[in-house]
Amino acid sequence: MKSKIYKVGVLGLRMGKAWVEGIARNKDAKLTVVFDLDQEQARKIAGTYKCRMAASEDEFFATDLDIIVVATPDHLHVPQAVRALALGRHVACEKPMAATVKDCQVIIAAVRRYKKFFMTGQLCRFRPDFIMAKKLIGEGKIGDIAFIESQYYHDYSKVPGVNGWRKDPKIRREGLIGGGCHAMDLIRWLAGNPEEVFCYMNQKYLTDWPTKDTGVAVMKFKSGAIGKVFVSIGVKAGYSMRTVIHGTKGSIICGDTRRDKLTIWRAKAKINPIELPVRVLTQKPVYEEFKEFLDNLKAGRRPMTDEYEGTNTVAFGEACLKSARTGKPVRVQYIVRKGK
Repeated sequence: MKSKIYKVGVLGLRMGKAWVEGIARNKDAKLTVVFDLDQEQARKIAGTYKCRMAASEDEFFATDLDIIVVATPDHLHVPQAVRALALGRHVACEKPMAATVKDCQVIIAAVRRYKKFFMTGQLCRFRPDFIMAKKLIGEGKIGDIAFIESQYYHDYSKVPGVNGWRKDPKIRREGLIGGGCHAMDLIRWLAGNPEEVFCYMNQKYLTDWPTKDTGVAVMKFKSGAIGKVFVSIGVKAGYSMRTVIHGTKGSIICGDTRRDKLTIWRAKAKINPIELPVRVLTQKPVYEEFKEFLDNLKAGRRPMTDEYEGTNTVAFGEACLKSARTGKPVRVQYIVRKGK
């Protein structure tokens, strides 16, 4: 029996360009239409990948599709994802899922109402080094996690977004969530949900931006583990997702995009440290991400990063922001799935 070919549209072609490339490589998907306000960019991509270029957002949504990828700026995710779901489309949405938990719950309600699949594009869960770290932890190679830390830093002065949306005072995008969701979601995936956080923030870099640019939070877990996340959208250094996991039987260091190795120490090993080779990515692992979405869609399983996972990473970030504002520890309020 011939497998179904899913018709896919991509909305937003800055972040969406990587999705276009990943979709084009997948034999079970057909890139059908793209749209971006930058019509020249859209025309170029449509020509390269032999698909339609919608002249407007309304024309894009009027196209007969199975899946819509929402890869637009954060503040547009909710209205566009809900519109796609209401039209009967499955949705893959870039991270963060939305700016606040309240906004995320609007998407959750639409997913339940229209009974469609939804995935949040938490890319770090598809990177080879982090996948290897997850496997080593699961196999007990470093024992129980005692401490975990991850960082996200990226100089946003060089990437303010199209028309400066990332620094728009009307949008007031919080970089701690907008960028930090990478590290926060990774911590949740590797070590579980932090129960409580305490956060400090400052604004030493992007002083003309509407929100603080740098934050550090410590956290504790139900397991007894503790952790730290550092986020900066202004730090003057190269992009970093360096992540360290210390366990009772060893430690792992990973996340350096410039290295093709993961480092592991083991308490009883004759040789330490051990450098394990990992595949260096020449592009974002969106092919793997989209394949996981399709595989689960075909099997009727929830995506690994479904609407609840996307929401609870935002909940982690919101708790950090609240702690920074109040100067007090904050318990993270996670959203629990109800029913099927």
